[in-house]
Amino acid sequence: MTYPALTDRHRAFFIEHGWLVVEDAIPQADLDVLEAHCDILVDKKEKLAFDWAWDAKEDKENRSFRIVQSSPSIVWKEIAEQPYRQWLTAFASGLMNLKLEFWYDQFLGKPPSRSTPTYWHQDEGYWGRNLDDKGITCWIPLQDVDATNGCMHFIDGGHRAGVLTHRRVEGMASDILTCDVDEARAVVCPIRRGSVTFHHSKTPHMTTANTSNRWRKAVTNHLQAVGAGGEGGHYPWKVYVNQRTGEVTVPERG
Repeated sequence: MTYPALTDRHRAFFIEHGWLVVEDAIPQADLDVLEAHCDILVDKKEKLAFDWAWDAKEDKENRSFRIVQSSPSIVWKEIAEQPYRQWLTAFASGLMNLKLEFWYDQFLGKPPSRSTPTYWHQDEGYWGRNLDDKGITCWIPLQDVDATNGCMHFIDGGHRAGVLTHRRVEGMASDILTCDVDEARAVVCPIRRGSVTFHHSKTPHMTTANTSNRWRKAVTNHLQAVGAGGEGGHYPWKVYVNQRTGEVTVPERG
């Protein structure tokens, strides 16, 4: 299988809407290998992962891991050499018309029947002003996804409205954020295993809770403009929560 080539139609759609679905992008065999490494993170979540939806009523020793947050890079040293990683970096660079470099990845696993939504947010709301129009995310589900098990939802054209005011999610001990959006413009993106989504770092997005009887597993891949320097210039709502100690840290504001 050949990875999809970027077309003018892809780029025009992304510029207009702030998101894009690329169907049948990654071979099933490549996903099988990626998923096998992610399963290690699930099996050893108490050691290798955080609970991104850490319930404030639960102490850190008894977290229910409603969203398992980790990185396949922890358990797969050759991941940077994988064809899917090389493809998504080149494809994303074309979408943004910027020379991009891979920044970091995350595994986000939602257990069957007891997860939470990943609430509406913008990636730049987490990253700060340093990544102003300099970031993009590729989201890779490891199974078919729809609204019943946590597919992507986007606010169509929302990348044109600037960074919205974010806040911490009520009842969460983690540092997960959310913002208010015009849900009348929401687009639901059910996709098959092998397809992926891309979204601009200003595009508001969310995924629903997993109400199915199987794990919803996905890997997010975050890219930034070469030399951008990562997070910085943070907004007033940004905090870090150390999930080993529960300590809350406020970063330097922009």
